[in-house]
Amino acid sequence: MIKSSILTFFDNLEIYEDLHNEKSYKQEIISSILSFLEKTDVESARNVFDSFFRAYWVGIQHKENPFLELTNIMRKYEETAGRVVESQRDHYVHTVWVFILGLVIFSNNEYVRGAFEKYALNKEKYPDSYDTKNEEFFYRWGLAALFHDIAYPLEITVKQANRYLDFIWKYPEEKTAYKNIYMKMPDFNKFIMLPKLKPDKKYKKEYFEKYPFFKNGFKGNVIDLLSEGIARNFDISVSLLKKSFTDFLHDMQHKGFVDHGFYSSVIMVRWYYYLIKTTNWNPAYFYFPIIDSASAILLHNFYRHILMKDPFSVGRLKIDNHPIAFLLILCDELQEWCREGYGEKDVKAVTPNNVKLNVNNDSLEIFYVFDGGHSINEQMLEKKQKQIYKILYWENVINKGIAIKKEANNV
Repeated sequence: MIKSSILTFFDNLEIYEDLHNEKSYKQEIISSILSFLEKTDVESARNVFDSFFRAYWVGIQHKENPFLELTNIMRKYEETAGRVVESQRDHYVHTVWVFILGLVIFSNNEYVRGAFEKYALNKEKYPDSYDTKNEEFFYRWGLAALFHDIAYPLEITVKQANRYLDFIWKYPEEKTAYKNIYMKMPDFNKFIMLPKLKPDKKYKKEYFEKYPFFKNGFKGNVIDLLSEGIARNFDISVSLLKKSFTDFLHDMQHKGFVDHGFYSSVIMVRWYYYLIKTTNWNPAYFYFPIIDSASAILLHNFYRHILMKDPFSVGRLKIDNHPIAFLLILCDELQEWCREGYGEKDVKAVTPNNVKLNVNNDSLEIFYVFDGGHSINEQMLEKKQKQIYKILYWENVINKGIAIKKEANNV
């Protein structure tokens, strides 16, 4: 079903550059995805990254796209540094599977398509959204899915340091108390500071006719931008949300952990800000799709750890509030096959080597396929399903529910 659904998705996708500038980006992306499905490995995954970021590159094409470098560094770091922690699974190939899985669900579920159209294609709110068929979704989803784990090296670094610290503190007493090492990004306030983007002078009149409220401008740092967007989505206090970010940063330092989703979103916003600033592109391209995709990345962990708890208690995530975040959480939770383990425990773990998927308006049924004689117990599958049910309000998206099963491949 995955291959046929991908072909259906692209049959219903238009890419602006192909139609107006004689490019062939859609065919390049299709070819890279089909090759990935045929042979899932690092090289085929890189080709998917390459084809997407070539199609949606901001500004002048360089010899080496910095976003490809960024994702490749993440991969190398996992492969090497991940070997000295207890548990660290692949997030490079995983990211491409998440991207593909989202396209399959979008292609087969009317409610997902309708929710995104209602959420993102309001021309009164965002006049510069793509007019081409399904391209606004493809762009925002690609950014969110392909960038959602780029900060994992920071998380691995802290895990490494604390594992070694734990080892040296155990001698001579096993239960000696100590505080975890934590990460504090140098000059973090400077790192997140992003002065308001201004339109090119020759487009200034047209720009402010489209976006009159931009004269007062958006806020000037990443946290403020993400806070204002998320607060509007869930009808919560902006000031309270900003305070929660400050508290969350403090908790990460105090408890010695890193939320890769938080830092991935911050990195993405900062990098795209400077690309759009230096190339003098339309600021709306940054303040709408980029911030929206970045907030989805942030929410894929932050939602359940912060927004579902006091003082927000927003309940399970409804797709209408943030379709890209909903889809990212769902696909990230479901993607459990073809994931190489680098950590000491993961190397010995049995993981599904393939997947079968059935999805429509009524149900989503996923089978994790194992080689004959290898499998995981039913409790693991139940736990995964309960986790999804706990976070997402799925009832009006997938009417009959989500079923996670296993299947033995005896061939």
